[in-house]
Amino acid sequence: MGSGDVVAKWAAALTTKTAAAVTAGTLVVAGATGAGVWWVNRGTPVTVVQRSTTATVGAGGQQAAAAACLPHESALGGGYALTGSGFATSSQFLGASAWAVVAYNPGDAPATLTTYALCVNAEVEKQPGLDFTWRAHAFKDRGNKILGTPGTEPIRDLTTDGPYVEAVGDPLGDPHCGNAYTMVGSEFRAGRIIAARPVQPVPLDSLIPAAAVPGSAWAAPWRLSVNPGTALSSEPFPMPRSEDILRKTRILDPQPPQSNFAVGARPVCVKLKDASVVTAKVPVAAGGRADATVTCPKGHFVVGGGFSFPAANERGALEAPQRYFGDGYLFASADAPAAGEPSGTKVKAWHVTGVNQQKPGGFYHDSAWIEHSDRETRTGNGYFDTHPHGGDDQPLRTSDIPAAQDMVTAAVCAKIDAEPTAPDGGAAPPPVTRVDVPPLDVVAPPAATPSPAPSTTGASPSPSPSGSASPSTTPRTPNSPGTSAPATPSRPGNTPRTSAPPSAPTRPTVTIDAPGSGAALRRGCQETFAGTARAHPGEQLITDPQRTGWQIQGPNGAVALGAGPSGRFTVPLLPDGTYPLVFTATDPASGLTGSAQVSVRIVGCIR
Repeated sequence: MGSGDVVAKWAAALTTKTAAAVTAGTLVVAGATGAGVWWVNRGTPVTVVQRSTTATVGAGGQQAAAAACLPHESALGGGYALTGSGFATSSQFLGASAWAVVAYNPGDAPATLTTYALCVNAEVEKQPGLDFTWRAHAFKDRGNKILGTPGTEPIRDLTTDGPYVEAVGDPLGDPHCGNAYTMVGSEFRAGRIIAARPVQPVPLDSLIPAAAVPGSAWAAPWRLSVNPGTALSSEPFPMPRSEDILRKTRILDPQPPQSNFAVGARPVCVKLKDASVVTAKVPVAAGGRADATVTCPKGHFVVGGGFSFPAANERGALEAPQRYFGDGYLFASADAPAAGEPSGTKVKAWHVTGVNQQKPGGFYHDSAWIEHSDRETRTGNGYFDTHPHGGDDQPLRTSDIPAAQDMVTAAVCAKIDAEPTAPDGGAAPPPVTRVDVPPLDVVAPPAATPSPAPSTTGASPSPSPSGSASPSTTPRTPNSPGTSAPATPSRPGNTPRTSAPPSAPTRPTVTIDAPGSGAALRRGCQETFAGTARAHPGEQLITDPQRTGWQIQGPNGAVALGAGPSGRFTVPLLPDGTYPLVFTATDPASGLTGSAQVSVRIVGCIR
């Protein structure tokens, strides 16, 4: 899979005799609670229960939590639920009998992550030899994009040139099982598309059996999709004709770190009898959330589940609207076997909470506008955005965000043809142990805070240049801006030094030389930007364009300007006003990021 290999590599850290919880970034493995219950209930029939544990996910950070089955139980899979802001970035087996979830919280308040393991008191056969082969990317563009027409300059962007050329081939994943097995769900784990580039998580918008979505033309048994992280360029471009304008999209360069996000999937394949899929559909209002619960027929067990946002308005016509970064995510903050029930409860239903982050009454970012045109011929400068930038801009193809999007919830139901198992009544619970968790590879980029004067606000550590997770004896989570940096983790096989510990790395010193605070930037014109970034120790200059970048914090989020310590970049088409301009740099040695910021004014509409 090359540089796109998934990067969150979990060790098989749990044994079949442990239950687990994660607190403060460390996996705590303790004796299995209730290990003797089954000893006095030998006649209990086969049943599926959920084993769960919780952890707090700090604001702007990530956290892992793991739950394990009891020694006599087999793990069928798992799920997750977040209370508060955030979503899962990895959800997978940890060893043979535990389920681990990593969650990301982009909000400004702590959230609670609950991890569930589906456990059955019977021996079940799973398909061996599977790996995280199937991938889905956040970088997307239209599959029917027109790259050029006779007599016009061909479109050249990140879908035709540069490092994202290969990424457009993996918009969806299709994990599936062998003929003798039933797919009850899918593991997924965070990755990146391009090594050594910043990455920030985006949530899944679909992980579901294709049979659960009415009218689906998807041929594979299951469908895996990640919300789009691709950003469209709103810079005007000449447009001699308005036909098919939405199929001539221009991709922003450089892309935001969300576009570099990917997930790898591995299907969970089990030998079962009489398997079927039960579904429910609920509308999720724009800017809101909704719950859906699905139960199985009598005599069938809930052995897995999933969800999808079909977003029917985004499919069909050649120029149907399509989401891009900034249009609002559709995802499930809970995709789990239970809703608020204590650990050990019998699984009777599959529960999903759908979240719709679209803004009601707005336009999609791929709405097309034309600037200063001839109303008869509809020619002029076209651009993609959610709103016009001038009084005489004309909408060519404005795509309304719907008041609600449907969410489909699915439960996989089956019979388990096996004898119940019971624990050894004389077995003693294992002692409490600590197990190291590899560091999480996906981190958030620096967050800019408006300020009238230049500053050197600290930012979150940048991902490792290798693009792969480095096993560590010290777990770490991303820092919020303004907090101290973590020490560099040691690697397995390296003997820790017993002498004085090395000094912690420091963030680069970053300054903005031009434009100055309060300077006016002309909308749509090219302006000069210059900054200086020095790494510590040694004060080496950081000049690599892949480690330096400029952005303006607009009303709808950050807008990238360009890369490198200096250059002439096009000022985005933002309304008149004052905005934070941020220059960031990452130290290639330590991976730490620093930033500087000034306030600038955007004025004057280009004519």
